[in-house]
Amino acid sequence: MNRMKLNIKWLSMMMALCMVVLAACSGNGDEKASSQPPASSSPEASETGGAKAEPKTLKVNFFQGGYGDAWFIELKKQFESIHENVTVELEGDPGIAEKIGPRMETGNNVPDVVFMPWDWQQGASQGLLADLSDLYNGESADGGSFKDSMNNAAQQAALYQGTPYVIPWSDGVLSMAYNAGMLEENGWEVPDTWAEFAELAEKIKAKGIAPIVYPGLVIGYWDFVVSPLVIQAGGLGYVDELQKLESPEVLNNPAKLQALEQFERIMKSDWLLKGSEAMNHTEAQMQFVNGKAAFIPNGNWLENEMKSATPEGFKMKMMKVPALDNAKDKDIYYSLVGPEVSFVPAKAKEIELGKEFIKFAASREMNRKFTELTGSFRPFNYDLEGIQVSEFTKSVNEIMQNNKAFAFTSKSPMYIKFGGIYPSGDPYGAISTGQLTAQQQFDNDYKFAKEKWDAYKKELGIE
Repeated sequence: MNRMKLNIKWLSMMMALCMVVLAACSGNGDEKASSQPPASSSPEASETGGAKAEPKTLKVNFFQGGYGDAWFIELKKQFESIHENVTVELEGDPGIAEKIGPRMETGNNVPDVVFMPWDWQQGASQGLLADLSDLYNGESADGGSFKDSMNNAAQQAALYQGTPYVIPWSDGVLSMAYNAGMLEENGWEVPDTWAEFAELAEKIKAKGIAPIVYPGLVIGYWDFVVSPLVIQAGGLGYVDELQKLESPEVLNNPAKLQALEQFERIMKSDWLLKGSEAMNHTEAQMQFVNGKAAFIPNGNWLENEMKSATPEGFKMKMMKVPALDNAKDKDIYYSLVGPEVSFVPAKAKEIELGKEFIKFAASREMNRKFTELTGSFRPFNYDLEGIQVSEFTKSVNEIMQNNKAFAFTSKSPMYIKFGGIYPSGDPYGAISTGQLTAQQQFDNDYKFAKEKWDAYKKELGIE
């Protein structure tokens, strides 16, 4: 991974990067999906009112990447078992992103269901996607509300101008990983607040170990800590305000300053492993798994990414970001939900059956099977009881199931134009190197937004 220089568009880029890393590092299935079903899969037609139901073929295209195809093969098998007149054709393709647009525009070789990473809002605005409102607002495969079976970040990520056109495919956690074996051996509790973290840091340093290592050459990993601090201080409602960005005053909220000040304190502390500023993400992660530091800002792909380099017996887990003083919302986590989605093309032959397939894919058992086969997660409420997964994976799922998710998935023209919540430039690089204080970064962002607000609205044609 090359050195990342954050700019005003960094946040959206970083989220895309995270999903690429996640897709590249997730577990693979052993079987290969074929574009044509085997002859033995031809269904037995069911009897309906004395006549056989018409045989149907459901074409399912998916991004052939790090998740492999084992989950889709299982979906095909299980879906066909309860739809005797349906044959599911799977097409896994690593180049689907370049092909899907022309297919949907022309209607030639258009699939009925697609699972892929995609910046899909433009497709929705062009009428290329089927409206999923009846699925989104209907009943889930397990009973109860389908919408409520998703976490709150996924519910928002499904919408374009208030209408659901996609169902998010995957999820994960951006936070801090920790050396679970070290904490257990010493009888140390996982810190819930920064005050507790400070106390623990002294104990860790006394053992000759650094509390934190980070990848200074990929400084954006600190967003996995600072963004949760912003939302802790401002509350979950502040996510909406930031993403709508209807006034420059949104960026003058002291919650943002409080989060930046905590980051500044970390950068000025003696908690950091020496040399972190010159490390890339792999080098920092190597120091972590070799026991040179107890904590690292990272995502839920960490264990799989470092599998071949992790010493035998090393135990890692994920934790929530420690809480700020007077936090409005402590029980939150930064979700990876957003870029990877499932949808039904508007010109699909089997639109209703395609919706049924997405609904079935979101059932409790299929969600559990996804985690079992890939080591990754779905943005739905489900447990891992009885599934063979690592302690690290269990810790990620525990965060997801017991806290409220948030993500920055805004397509507001002003949000995009300003490049997110730091319009004056990269806060992590500037503060970590001492170029700016937290207060200066905060003031610069607000000043920039006020000065450019009217000009940007005019440029974007916003009244």
